[in-house]
Amino acid sequence: MVSGSPNGKDSLLKGSKTNSRSCGTPLSPHRPLPVESGAQLGTRPYRSEPLASRPQGDTRATREADAVMDRAIVLLSGGLDSAVVLWWAKGQGWDVRPMTFDYFGRPVRESQAVADLVARLGVRAVRRVDLPFLKEIDDLRKDSVANPALLDSPEGYIPARNMIFYGVAAYHAEIDGARYLIGGHNGMDPEAFPDSSPKFFNFMNSIFRLGLWSYARSPVQVLVPLSGKSKEEVVRMGLALKVPFEITWSCYWDRDLHCGTCPSCRERREAFAAVGVADPVDYETGPLPTEGTHLHAQKG
Repeated sequence: MVSGSPNGKDSLLKGSKTNSRSCGTPLSPHRPLPVESGAQLGTRPYRSEPLASRPQGDTRATREADAVMDRAIVLLSGGLDSAVVLWWAKGQGWDVRPMTFDYFGRPVRESQAVADLVARLGVRAVRRVDLPFLKEIDDLRKDSVANPALLDSPEGYIPARNMIFYGVAAYHAEIDGARYLIGGHNGMDPEAFPDSSPKFFNFMNSIFRLGLWSYARSPVQVLVPLSGKSKEEVVRMGLALKVPFEITWSCYWDRDLHCGTCPSCRERREAFAAVGVADPVDYETGPLPTEGTHLHAQKG
């Protein structure tokens, strides 16, 4: 599943906000650029006008309007976490540019959720990137994996996934002049997936600084607004932002309804149960033991 979170679905790091157009002091490869958290970005003036009210077409007025707004590429999976960061990014007043990755075996329902979310929010059309060579570990096992250590990797793991995703996103960011790359990686993801950790994104930011030719004048930085947050906290944040959770897709499988039993479905159901709010999507299976209670969510 493409997303912010490697476990199939969507997945505020601590750090101070830097000047968005300052390259600062030279960076040592051993001192990675800190990943910014969403918490430090709330002081930016909010641009309340809808996208439709801005000049359309390749005109001088359009280019001037674009120059006022920082551009942000949001990596979307169609799941709960990535939907929350999409709404969060729009709330910052940025020029939001959604991006999603179509890889081997990706559920059609997940891809449709991306389209529905983008249409509902009214931002730019989603940029779709085809990566047919990317496979989850379950599919790789069928192909006979030469690396025996990889056989113990968790369900939903894709080798080097976030290196590839953020590398591709950085390519488009440098061309577009985008300031931010935003992913929906929550605080639980790094437990199983090392490429969702704060340390990983710190070093990705260092790589961008060292490797992008235009970085000194047009820097690019990863933001992970959900880092350190539990799934329950993500749901609460989404409710406050009025995210339409009913059109998200969290299940590993391509079915009419969420299966309710895969790790991603269980984590989602337990989070809504902990918040004490009904999950607006339907499931094939009956309620979990924790649903209807106010227990903290546990990973399934």
